[in-house]
Amino acid sequence: MKRIIFAVIAAAAFLSFTSGSWAEMVSGDLVKIDGSFYVVKSKDGKEHRIHFNDSTQKSGDIKPGAMVDVDNDNGHAKSIKAMEMNMDMKK
Repeated sequence: MKRIIFAVIAAAAFLSFTSGSWAEMVSGDLVKIDGSFYVVKSKDGKEHRIHFNDSTQKSGDIKPGAMVDVDNDNGHAKSIKAMEMNMDMKK
């Protein structure tokens, strides 16, 4: 009986830590930088407002109009990378 109770408590603790946060990669057009937020429009047309600060790792030329990949962790940009477009992609 004690083992069952311990297993239930352990499972509940594990689930509470893993289900409380979400992370996703957001790719799209950097529409604007609004204060400490990136506004990224993804390919499906949805706008994502993602917070950034000094801990956000930046790579490439991060400016409005750039195609970017953002590692979005619960609304905070862990990293942002501007995608380089070659001439074939611009046509």
